[in-house]
Amino acid sequence: MKTTALTLSALTLLTAAAAVTVKHERGTLDLKTPAKRVVALEYSFLDTLLALGVKPVGATLGTQGGDRGAPPYLAGRVAGITSTGSRAQPSFELMAASKPDLILADAFVHTDIYPQLSRVAPTAAFQSRRGSLDDLNAQTLAIGQLVGREAAARRLLADQKSLISKARAFANPKAPAFVAGVVTPKSFTVHTNESFVGSFLEDLGRKNAVKVRGTETQYELSLEGLVALQPQTLILFTAPDETPITESWKKNPLWQKLPAVARGRVYEFNRDNWTRGRGPLALKLMVAETIKSRLLQDAAPTADFRY
Repeated sequence: MKTTALTLSALTLLTAAAAVTVKHERGTLDLKTPAKRVVALEYSFLDTLLALGVKPVGATLGTQGGDRGAPPYLAGRVAGITSTGSRAQPSFELMAASKPDLILADAFVHTDIYPQLSRVAPTAAFQSRRGSLDDLNAQTLAIGQLVGREAAARRLLADQKSLISKARAFANPKAPAFVAGVVTPKSFTVHTNESFVGSFLEDLGRKNAVKVRGTETQYELSLEGLVALQPQTLILFTAPDETPITESWKKNPLWQKLPAVARGRVYEFNRDNWTRGRGPLALKLMVAETIKSRLLQDAAPTADFRY
């Protein structure tokens, strides 16, 4: 009887130790044990899981609803992961077929379908699409806790902090503020100091000229709106298979009057890698490209990153 009691007591302690409680944008999620079968509805979640050594059973890799599929830097890492639709149009049938014990959802994109997601499996919602670097770092830790990899998550964050600290040594403290925007064939969306890429570049030592407008961490600007900001440094996130709207803007005399154009300080990065991954793996690539481009130094961009 004593041995049985001790065994039951040990099992109780092990179960309690394995239980997970994590706060997220829609409340608190309690799991009796760490999740093993995870569906990721944003690329930042997919990036983070892979960085933690966890292969999700499903992810929104599809191109429905105008989505562009997995960012190039993740292309070689998604083999064997079931596509559960696109980020904008996740498939409930495919998610259910994956038999997840956890769904990671975007608090902005998936807010209307959160109740339905929660009926498929326990769901945690985070500010990914509209989150800052601090928000994404907090998610890394929370996801690590949810999948039983908290120690690994803390190591990722520590390594990331060290990497950013080293990169800051390249930053010119006298460099003027920058304006950064995602460019498509039809729009220019500026990223403020509270967006992911906007706050990331500030962490590296460059100052963002654009602040949040109301509650918008990202918002569209016309050429005239961009001219009004008088950017000394301009950072463009474009897709290699598209003709960005800035190509037509270049024919306008207003474009030529932009201080960044006159200074030769217009930098171009692949928007799929920079603005859609938003995780530990993407960040390593971004740090390397920021240094290589000479953006931190406020020097003329190298050929690979010149617009």
